Amino acid sequence: MVQQVIGKLPNEKKPYFIKSGEGERYHFGTQVASIVATAESTGDNLEIVQLSGGKGDYFPAHVHKDAHEGIVVLDGRLEVELNGQVHLLTAGDYVSIPAGTVHSYWMQSHRTRFCSFTINGNLSKLYSIIGEPFDKFERPPVSKIPLDDESFSKVPTTIDIKLVSSQQTMGIPHLVQGCTIPKEVQPYVLEAGEGIHLLSGDTVHSLLTTKEATGGKFLALISEGPKGQPIGEHAHKYTNETFMCLQGEMTLWVDGEELHLLPGDFAYVPAGIGHRFRCDAHYTKFLGVLTPGQFEDFFRILGDPYEYPIFPTDPAPYRFDRVIQRIEELDLILFGKPPGPPAAPVEEVSR
Repeated sequence: MVQQVIGKLPNEKKPYFIKSGEGERYHFGTQVASIVATAESTGDNLEIVQLSGGKGDYFPAHVHKDAHEGIVVLDGRLEVELNGQVHLLTAGDYVSIPAGTVHSYWMQSHRTRFCSFTINGNLSKLYSIIGEPFDKFERPPVSKIPLDDESFSKVPTTIDIKLVSSQQTMGIPHLVQGCTIPKEVQPYVLEAGEGIHLLSGDTVHSLLTTKEATGGKFLALISEGPKGQPIGEHAHKYTNETFMCLQGEMTLWVDGEELHLLPGDFAYVPAGIGHRFRCDAHYTKFLGVLTPGQFEDFFRILGDPYEYPIFPTDPAPYRFDRVIQRIEELDLILFGKPPGPPAAPVEEVSR
């Protein structure tokens, strides 16, 4: 059974679904933290928080001893400091922040939103300590909960955060352009549309991370595809998977239940649970975070290297035969007949 969350998240590892704006919300200053995944709800120390705020909102310089953080900008402009260098991010840009990296952020648009996911930090509890429960969706226009040293003095040592002096260097922030994923764990930024593109049929999977860049802790990717047919039902023995719809709409079947996702909707599918999905809009885009990161091999075997971040006009061959040949290497359990090439969607005929 898939739990639909309104308010409190599950306190055990189970499949669940959150419509946009639901889940746990806290406000501090004029920012709102919407929590969609906690260490308790995922059972594997993956936590995901959506943060929204306005021009001038910030979070002071800090460091995580154990947590590795990733940020995907959803709206607006966000300045992020990484070990003294300041980068200007816009919608779609990604930043990887390994443990030990000094970082902070400043929001530079009147409405800025970004998604932050962390591994091994117990960080989602932070917002209930520095803020207060919030029953609205949009951020408050006036600050009632200040963000200052006193706020952080109440944070217990069980939460992996330590305030530090900023290392920011002088100069104009660097607009994120291009960049590549490093072959080792280190801080990096990616411009929207960059990463490692792998084309499978009519869908482009763009890796924002790799096993080498995260130490195998997680895999983050953006998937983009047209209106089409569902992929085959499957499960994983070890891999936990998330789906966050960013644009368009999609249908996700989890443990036999049908879920309809619109932008901002989120679903968590733990290991062992059967699932499949279908893109329902002519352009659908969603963010996936998988833990651990070993399932990267599946995307590389199924897909072919591709130059572009957008799917082609005509689908490429769907090479699931390669997956079948190497299925013993993959954390993949198939239900029923292995899928073949996706069929063309049936066009509605007006009468």
